[in-house]
Amino acid sequence: MRDLYEVLGVGRNASAEEIKKAYRKLARRHHPDVNPGSPDTAKQFREIQEAYAVLSDAEKRRQYDEFGTVDEAAAAARASRARWTARAAPGGFGFRTVEGFADLGDIFGSLFGGFGRAGAPPPEAPVEAAVELEFAQAVRGASVVVPVQREVACSECGGSGKVRSRACPRCRGTGMLVQTDRLRVKLPAGVADGARVRAPLKDGSKREVAVVVRVRPHAFFERKGDDIHTVVPVTFSEAYLGAEVEIGTIHGPVRAKIPSGTQSGQRFRLRGKGVRNVRTGVHGDHYYTVQVTVPRVVSPAGREAARRVSELYVGAGDPRAGLPRALD
Repeated sequence: MRDLYEVLGVGRNASAEEIKKAYRKLARRHHPDVNPGSPDTAKQFREIQEAYAVLSDAEKRRQYDEFGTVDEAAAAARASRARWTARAAPGGFGFRTVEGFADLGDIFGSLFGGFGRAGAPPPEAPVEAAVELEFAQAVRGASVVVPVQREVACSECGGSGKVRSRACPRCRGTGMLVQTDRLRVKLPAGVADGARVRAPLKDGSKREVAVVVRVRPHAFFERKGDDIHTVVPVTFSEAYLGAEVEIGTIHGPVRAKIPSGTQSGQRFRLRGKGVRNVRTGVHGDHYYTVQVTVPRVVSPAGREAARRVSELYVGAGDPRAGLPRALD
């Protein structure tokens, strides 16, 4: 087995921080995502992980420095002497030890450096990207191209960071470059503002890109959840006598009835005319609020019509009678 200090490129008197720094640099350079399809790189990456698993643990490092290996058998013997107690658990049985191990996952993680549940490496975080959609695109769904940045080995120095014993001028000695790829992502119909849509990266790895969606507001349609809200102006005669008017929806125009005696601000619903829910596929509703409009031009005929309309309120009482007159 190669010398673990040599694998990480540090001296035997290196501090814990120096070991961690060297590990991060090498792991980034030899990560399978950066070098897809390279068996040699995958082998190097495993060696780097194994070396760090020993040298980052104070007890394992002490054993390695003294004996040139890690005595896993002794650790297993200590674990076998631990006293176990059975513990009932809903739907089955669990185990715990009185010597500080929470469960079997912790035991295996402690003995073998990561094969148990506690030692399992966390999944890599997805690459973040953002896209801005028009309101109609979010409602209907869209296929968009987003820029995705990822680190790749420098082609000038092959990831070593040096050219002829000097720092590589292209990557400035880091061995890595930031590459921007253009990834096409299909966004489902009904995607909402602030939603995160995940898609696999097309680089041969198992990583994903998380696309954060921003939706521009619409001048007429307002979205609340899966429902759409609009304001529909009507004339006094339409509100008073009742009428059938055209209501614009995200699915196209719909003829709807305005009942006689409709008040300004009264709200009505069109079932199933809202946005399609991404998870259930069920459409929300469309709510339209009636707003009675008054002609802006005052004419002699309009004055006469208004006088006659005012006679309709005789006996109906003051429409503002129930309002407070001051802050009490």
